[in-house]
Amino acid sequence: MAKLVFRLKNVPDDEVNEIRQLLDERDIPFYETSAGRWQISLAGIWVKDNQLAIKARQLIVEDQNMRALAAVPISKKDWIVGVLQHARHNPVEMIFTIAAIAMVLGLSLFPFFLAT
Repeated sequence: MAKLVFRLKNVPDDEVNEIRQLLDERDIPFYETSAGRWQISLAGIWVKDNQLAIKARQLIVEDQNMRALAAVPISKKDWIVGVLQHARHNPVEMIFTIAAIAMVLGLSLFPFFLAT
């Protein structure tokens, strides 16, 4: 039975290509599945042999650790600028997001305002 060794959801292309190359270099046969048209399936990299799956998983964990060490943490200022840029490029999405947050807060706090 095949083992999932790497999930592909929200993974950048360069990282996926690096994982593919890593597995190819180690002669670990793998196959990929996509999330499908409606993104409801599991997108991932799978290995059929259990021993090779363990080896592949160890290699991927090592690669992920190296990526984590090389990653530059984002500052609060950069995060705020990113959110504002996203809001400027997607104003309708931002309006719906704020409306949803307000609705959830309103429904959550409504019983407390009735009690007073």
